[in-house]
Amino acid sequence: MTLLGFEIEELFEALLDAYRDYNKLQRMVRFKLGENLERFAPRGDLETVVFSLIDSAEARGKLQPLIIGAYEQNPDNQKLKKIFQTISRDFQQRAILDSDFTPIRNFGPDIYWHGKTHEIELQGLFKKQPDWYDVGFLQTIIEQAKSVCRVDLPNLNITATGVLITSRYVLTNYHVLQLDNNNNLELNAKNIRLNFGCFSLNDSGETTSQSFLLDSEKPIIAFSPVEELDYILLQLEETFSQALDSQEIRIKPAQWQPNISLSEADSINILQHPNGESMKLSITCDGITGVYPHSGLVQYINRTAGGSSGSPCFNQNGKLVALHHAQRSKSFGTIREGILFSSIHYDLAQKSIKLN
Repeated sequence: MTLLGFEIEELFEALLDAYRDYNKLQRMVRFKLGENLERFAPRGDLETVVFSLIDSAEARGKLQPLIIGAYEQNPDNQKLKKIFQTISRDFQQRAILDSDFTPIRNFGPDIYWHGKTHEIELQGLFKKQPDWYDVGFLQTIIEQAKSVCRVDLPNLNITATGVLITSRYVLTNYHVLQLDNNNNLELNAKNIRLNFGCFSLNDSGETTSQSFLLDSEKPIIAFSPVEELDYILLQLEETFSQALDSQEIRIKPAQWQPNISLSEADSINILQHPNGESMKLSITCDGITGVYPHSGLVQYINRTAGGSSGSPCFNQNGKLVALHHAQRSKSFGTIREGILFSSIHYDLAQKSIKLN
């Protein structure tokens, strides 16, 4: 990291304003840089020490941690705040803060955020985004779009997203069909329409999607309530199997494996119908902030919106790894959460539901 001449001068003035004695400055360097101040700058008058500290930090590639550390200890110092905002401008425009998207609409259950919350800490979440995406990766993800459908409940004026995981089973969130105890789950299931192939075609509008109903006798195969895994497994009408075999209809189940594990190093990619619109893809190579198998949850920063409930989350290999279910705006930014598919698969197995 390098600063221009006037920025070095601003940093010099800011550090002098924030640190009026040598000992306080020494503690900051020890705590935040893990260094002894005398290694950066020999004792002397404070102006000379601060100037030598900046000069040495720049030479050692430690200007950024110096600025962050000083600001973290003095968040109300306006001069340091200005310098910090200069180096974190790109970070502040990243997805987690949603500074360019207002207002943010909450949907799904509340989220207990396990990750970082302080603005400075959040900076550590982000890796450098790739200069380009491999076309093979994009083709792999786009192939999975054939499994994604828009879930329409016209009687409740609700749209959501679902994913086909077998020849007749579609997975979406439980809360889509039952927002509260006043909703009739079975009745709502009878009113659902599942629309596959809702894509936009530039200026010519949306493609003609293929619309299907659920099985009239057994629309619901299994579910887990909101306070548990927040999923519902729906069964499509019998005629859907015939449509699935048709050459004219490009629909196929998503690829999945029952026990794929996730880590913060993995990418997560969401195919969704935000706000009931045509299908969209949200890609992040560094979006996962935490994976919590004990509770069946994964948290991330991918862009979503109302209508994204029940959206499938795929890893970099195009395998289904989670079901998106919630978005919440917090004081520190906007957070998102999904249910691990491995946890859903295990729960279905416990209920004697086989997907293979």
